[in-house]
Amino acid sequence: MIAATHNFEAEKVENFLSAVKNSIPLWVMGTEELSHQTGLINVFQHLSAGHPIFEEVSAELSLLAWQQNPLNRSAAVRCMGLNETSCPNSLLGILQTLIKTPVSEIPLQDLENLFQAGDHALIIRHLFPLLRGSDGISWLTHSWDTLLRMGNAELPQTALDLVNWSDELTQLKQRLKAQYNFLYSSTDETLQALNELDHDIWSLWQDYIRSELLLRTGQTQEGTELLAELWKNNFWNLNWGQKLHGLLNPIDTSNALANSEEVAILLYSWNNGQLIENTLKNVAASNIGNARIFALNNGSDDSTGQVVNDAQYIFRKDRYKPIHLQVNVGAPAARNWLLAEPEVRKAKWAVFLDDDVELEPNWLEELLATAHSYGNPGAVGCRITSTGTPRSLQSADYHLFPPGNGTSQIEGLTERIMVFDSCRNGFDYGQFSYTRPATHVSGCCHMLNMEAIHKCGDFDVRFNPTQFDDLERDLRAALGGYEHVYAGQLRIGHIQHSSLAKASNVRSMAQVFGNKIKLESKYSEHDLNVLFGKDLAMLWQDAERKWKELAEALTNR
Repeated sequence: MIAATHNFEAEKVENFLSAVKNSIPLWVMGTEELSHQTGLINVFQHLSAGHPIFEEVSAELSLLAWQQNPLNRSAAVRCMGLNETSCPNSLLGILQTLIKTPVSEIPLQDLENLFQAGDHALIIRHLFPLLRGSDGISWLTHSWDTLLRMGNAELPQTALDLVNWSDELTQLKQRLKAQYNFLYSSTDETLQALNELDHDIWSLWQDYIRSELLLRTGQTQEGTELLAELWKNNFWNLNWGQKLHGLLNPIDTSNALANSEEVAILLYSWNNGQLIENTLKNVAASNIGNARIFALNNGSDDSTGQVVNDAQYIFRKDRYKPIHLQVNVGAPAARNWLLAEPEVRKAKWAVFLDDDVELEPNWLEELLATAHSYGNPGAVGCRITSTGTPRSLQSADYHLFPPGNGTSQIEGLTERIMVFDSCRNGFDYGQFSYTRPATHVSGCCHMLNMEAIHKCGDFDVRFNPTQFDDLERDLRAALGGYEHVYAGQLRIGHIQHSSLAKASNVRSMAQVFGNKIKLESKYSEHDLNVLFGKDLAMLWQDAERKWKELAEALTNR
C-alpha cells in the first residue's frame, strides 16, 4: 500500500501536463536521453517566465542530468546555473569544485584508437599512468564509460583508484563506484556503496537506483513505494511515471497462452550454428504452450543446417518444422519465406526471433498478454539488452521526430525519417521497463499481427541484406491503420549487436546508406507528417490517462 503524501496535489500534475503539452509536446517522448534532456532543459528554462511551473522542472531535470552524468562538465555548469540559489552546500561545493577543476587537452583520437584495439594490456600500459597524473580526472572523463563497457571488472575499478582524488571530490569517486557496483557487483555491495553517498548531492539518482535494486531482488512493494515517492516530487519525469504506472497496473499474463496454437515462432540463420542452437534450446525451455516453431537455414555452409534438423528432437511432435534454402537470400526474403508457409499464413501472430537471443521463460506470455491488453496491435516488441556484464540497452522505446528534425548523416541527402533512439546504447537501469504505444519495435524479437501482414504486405526485399527492413514494414503498417506496442516490461538478451552497429567498413556502411536512401524515397512528406502526428497523439493520450490514474492513486492512498 502506497502511503499518501499530504502535500501531493493532483491539480499540479494536471496543470503541468496541460502546460507542457501546449508548449513542449516532444516532452512525451522521454526524459532519459542526454541530448533530449538538454533540449528540454533549455526550453523549460526559456518558457519559465510565462509558466512558473517550468522553472522548478528545468532545475530538477538539470540536477538529474548531472547526477546521471557526473563527469560531464557541461551538465555540471548547467546544473549549477539553475540550482545555485536553492541547492544544499554540499551539492554546491562539489559542483563548484568540478567546474573550477582545470580541463586538460586530451588527444581524443589517440584515446579512441587505443580503445578500438581492445587490448587490455595496452590500456593498462598507456592509459593508467596518465590517470595517476595531475590531469587524471580529464583522462577519466573521456575513458570512464568505455572502461565500464569493456566487460573487464578490474579495469574501471583500478582506474577509479588510480586517480588522485581531492577531498572535495571524494563523493564523485563514491558515485562512480556505486555505478560500477550496480553494473558489476552484488546487490549488497551496491547498496553499501549507495549508503555512502551524500543524499543532498545525489538524491534523485541515489533513490532511483535503490528502487531498481529492490525491484530486481523481488522486493516489489518496497521498490514501488520508493519510486512512487520519487515520482510524486518529480512528476515531470516521463520514464519514472511510465514505469510506476506499469508496476501499479501490471499486465495480467495468467491466461496468455490460452490460444497459443494461433502463434507461429519464426527463426532464420546463416552460418550461426552455435548461436541458433542456443536460441532454439531457449525457445524449447520457455513457456510457449501450443505454438509452432519454424526454423530456416538460410544457405549456411557451417553446422546451422544440422542444428536446424536436430532441433526437432527438443520440441513436441508436429510442433516444429525445419526449412533449408540452398543460398543465402538475405533477411527480408528469409522472413517472407517463413511468412509464406501455409501454417504461418493461417496463424494470428507471427513472432520473429533473431538467432542469437536469450529468452526469459515467460517471454511469449508477456507479448501475448500485452497484445490482448492493447486490443489488436500491428506489432508488439520488447526491451533488447546485451547479454553478460555489464548490461546495456540495444533498443527500447522508438518514436519519430517531426520530418527533417535532425542533422542528415549522408552528405547531399535531406533525411526526413528521424527515429528517436531514446536509450542510445545506455546501460540498463530499468529506466525503460514500461509499456506504451510505439512507432517501431525492435526486429530482434517482434510479434507481428498476420492480419496486418495480409493487409499491408510483408518485408520489402529491396532492403537486403537487412538494414531498415523491419522499420519500413512498421511504418507501412502504421500508415495502414495499425498501432504498435513497446512491451518494455519484457527484457530479451541479444548476444550480437545490431547490423547497424556492426557496419564498420566502407562496403557495409555504403549498404546502410544505400538502404537509408531507399527508405527516404518510399515515404512522402505528407506520409511522414501523418505518422509523426499519429504517434504523438497516441503518446499524449497514453500519458494523460496514466498521469491522471497515478495522481488519483497516490492522492487517495
